Amino acid sequence: MALPTYRLLSSQTVDSAFSPDDIIRLLLGNRRLPQSKHQQFLSPPHPASLPRRFRLNRAASLIRRSIIEGKKILIYGDYDVDGLASTALLWTALNHLRADVTPFVPDRHLDGYGFNSASFFRLQKEKGVNFDLLITVDNGIVAAREFAKINPELTKIIVVDHHLPPASLPPVAAVVHSASLSASGLAWFLANRLTGNADLGLAALGTVADSLPLLGLNRSLVVHGLNSLRVDPNPGLKQLIASCRLKPDSLSTHDLGFIIGPRLNAVGRLSNPTDALRLLCAPSASLASRYVPALNDYNQNRQQLQSEMLNHAEKLYLRQPAKDRLIFVSGPEYHQGVIGLIAGRLTEKYHLPSIAISQNGDISKGSCRSIPPVNIIEELRRFENLFTDLGGHALAAGFSIKNQNIPVLQKRLTSHLNRLLKGVDLKPVIEVDAQMKLSSATVKNIKAISQLEPFGLGNPRPLFLFKGLQITAKKAVGSTGDHLKLKFDDPSTPRPENVITDAIAFKMGDREANLKIGQTLDLIASLDLNTWNNYTSPQLVVKEILL
Repeated sequence: MALPTYRLLSSQTVDSAFSPDDIIRLLLGNRRLPQSKHQQFLSPPHPASLPRRFRLNRAASLIRRSIIEGKKILIYGDYDVDGLASTALLWTALNHLRADVTPFVPDRHLDGYGFNSASFFRLQKEKGVNFDLLITVDNGIVAAREFAKINPELTKIIVVDHHLPPASLPPVAAVVHSASLSASGLAWFLANRLTGNADLGLAALGTVADSLPLLGLNRSLVVHGLNSLRVDPNPGLKQLIASCRLKPDSLSTHDLGFIIGPRLNAVGRLSNPTDALRLLCAPSASLASRYVPALNDYNQNRQQLQSEMLNHAEKLYLRQPAKDRLIFVSGPEYHQGVIGLIAGRLTEKYHLPSIAISQNGDISKGSCRSIPPVNIIEELRRFENLFTDLGGHALAAGFSIKNQNIPVLQKRLTSHLNRLLKGVDLKPVIEVDAQMKLSSATVKNIKAISQLEPFGLGNPRPLFLFKGLQITAKKAVGSTGDHLKLKFDDPSTPRPENVITDAIAFKMGDREANLKIGQTLDLIASLDLNTWNNYTSPQLVVKEILL
């Protein structure tokens, strides 16, 4: 496992001379935001007020005409959170306009990755109809070959997608595309063009769950989408939020990305994702409540399966040559619905590109995760002849591959990445905003920093370096002692300015035995507020302990 180092983004030390406004200016400067943009960042405009883009006119006109003429419309989505949210957004908008519209999310085991013409024709046969208009959401930008199997005289096609496009766009009736937004963000702009009141909560959910940078348009979507979710979520999300015991009025990006999102994802990972879509489209609380227990059960099953598979994958990886710059695990024991999570955890822990393949039948499914020096989709496209299907982003991709080509891919891609990354320092680097005196970790300053929320990719939660802190108390906490609770003093700052400050170090309970009361150390931490018995106090959330 690569041990991290850190890099200070500012040479300044936040101390008692810093006002809350000074801290905000420092943090926004670290995010390379010019002074003229500070106010817009802190108070992002509503996305409906922003200039209309993404070539929406053609798609919106075609949809309106299809509705007026009573045409049959199919929305072909995807099984992840972004795909579910964008499908629900468009279906809700078109249903509101009384369109003859059918929503569909593929089963990853039956229908595979991306748009599948065989699934489209199967659905037409099952419904006994010809769909006059096909709208793909969160897929379709690389589906030209599949679209070629559909008669354009019988079915017009609109693509709403954010994945990396090929050299030329598919020859369809309309394309709504941007690689800088999520599919649900694009779907929101299209749905809002049609109705004027599209669900911003769904756009925020998909944007956060798909790990889009929370800047610019995405920041506007998520800030105003979170406000919508806090005040008036749709019936399905309201039931799901309640079942997770989250506080609606303080819903955060963490809640969307790590609590709500995984429950929606779990259904599509292990089974048919239609129930997750039904939840997001449910018109009433009573109908929505039918689907929540199943989502929670699937999520528990997913967690157990993921734990078992990750343990197996780590053992397999540790038998690979240490010089290899690619983690490659493959076998029939890897469940197709969880390989993306396995690849993600391996990359997170070992800071290397990872591929996990679920072998099943003649064609197997693979999932990839990467690190910034490696644009994984570009590197995979060097070996495009080995795949039967391929798509994705710079840091995440998926593919289908004949079993006979798996060892060829492993050998060629490993050799290529070993050459590409030769001499490159792959040690993870933690970007730290500034050094801070413990006495500046105050409730007032923490509330000021919260103005930068929501945090996420592109706008990370601010991290600070604290030097020379002394441990005054320590205890492993949690049902199995997984976490570490600490108290710190700063001997260099006299009281009353200095106060003993609490800290929590998640997943570091195993370090408790190696720390001693009175020991002095440095640490990297973010800041949080802890409220107990109506008393609010500062708390450090430890990122790394530097001994």
